[in-house]
Amino acid sequence: MSDPVSEGAYPRELETWRTTKAAIKIFLRAIRHSDAPRHKAFLQSLSSQSVYLKFFRIIRPTDDFVQWLVDVDYLRQMAFLALTGDEETDEVLGICRYILNKDDRTAEVYFAVRDDFQGRGVGRELLSYITSVARKRGLTGFTAAVMADNRRMMRLFRSLEKKEFTMRSRMEAGVFYLDMEFV
Repeated sequence: MSDPVSEGAYPRELETWRTTKAAIKIFLRAIRHSDAPRHKAFLQSLSSQSVYLKFFRIIRPTDDFVQWLVDVDYLRQMAFLALTGDEETDEVLGICRYILNKDDRTAEVYFAVRDDFQGRGVGRELLSYITSVARKRGLTGFTAAVMADNRRMMRLFRSLEKKEFTMRSRMEAGVFYLDMEFV
């Protein structure tokens, strides 16, 4: 079995700075294998409500689970961190990722933003950026599953509807299933 991280080279060319609507300067970069401690601390900082809305259940961020989250291949899976601060003191404000669907043309997209930074534009910058990366890599859209209670996430997707993608949704058992086609 090959090491997932070695399958694709770290995409340094995708590193960028963005400023959110709340004037927060964030550094967006692909996740690295060495980010496991940083990712674990981020997950532990989330409220139980945020964890439930992201994972559809309460999870404990074990070392094995976190390692699985950071072991992306940069080809079939991509994950970005939104960081603030310098190299020594940076904090993870948000994480987004996509994993290719079986059709190899679309990907399921996932997000989490630290509770104290929700509603301040971090998620919007992450979604906009990962959408542009996916589009440049030849993907035609995203899919997502969002709990009906996750109003912020639905507002986030709707805020970029028609600008970044067209969106169809259906609800089943309290979950919105979204199909987003890039424009």
